[in-house]
Amino acid sequence: MDCLEFRRRLGAEPQGPDPAMRAHREACPTCAAAWEKAQHFEHALHGALDVALPEGLAERVLLAQATGVRRQHARRRHVALGLAASLLIVLGGGGIAWRQAQARALPTLAVAHMPEEIGSLQLTRPLAAAPVAAAFAARHAALRGPLPADTTYVHVCDVGPFHTVHLVNRPDGQPVVVLYVPARQTATRRTFQRDGWFGREVPLRHGTLVMLANHKDRGSFDAVEQAWRVAIDGLGERRISEL
Repeated sequence: MDCLEFRRRLGAEPQGPDPAMRAHREACPTCAAAWEKAQHFEHALHGALDVALPEGLAERVLLAQATGVRRQHARRRHVALGLAASLLIVLGGGGIAWRQAQARALPTLAVAHMPEEIGSLQLTRPLAAAPVAAAFAARHAALRGPLPADTTYVHVCDVGPFHTVHLVNRPDGQPVVVLYVPARQTATRRTFQRDGWFGREVPLRHGTLVMLANHKDRGSFDAVEQAWRVAIDGLGERRISEL
């Protein structure tokens, strides 16, 4: 098993018991570090969703409901308790829903996808346009402008529920990961930072672009975003500041 295959298996089964993966991990310090990072992410994700309700909450709610026939001051006290308990349930449920939404968000899944594709960051030879166009066609998308000259990697990947074209560009020699999701447009353009990765999510005319890099360089992101706007949306030479 080589490093690229290990990272792909790690992304699909981060806690898988495959002996071949264990043997490779014991022999390769880089992949062992990626495995440790993947386990940390899995534990953090499960921990975020594990929200316990206060002890005895159900009993307190039932008690508040059963005291409606008591004197007015007792009724008010227990009604207040019932309202407080209901508020706790709503807040707890809202917190769980928010964490679940974050766990399923494209930027979160993009970062979680990187351990299985980390080897792609080492590739430096520019690609021809044909394999890139074929990957876009496999996702029922098309290039409407010239391919960025510094594209060094392309692969058709499923990132959670998102069907993406995974690319790598190297502006100024530094790798920038690009995930393009056709026919899915994010509401806003935003930046983010997760687990050592800096990212930008960008709505395009025909889909969404997510860029990731392990270095913070706005100039690199700007250059890659502009190049793919031209290639995907066919916007000619318009600058990002004009959009």
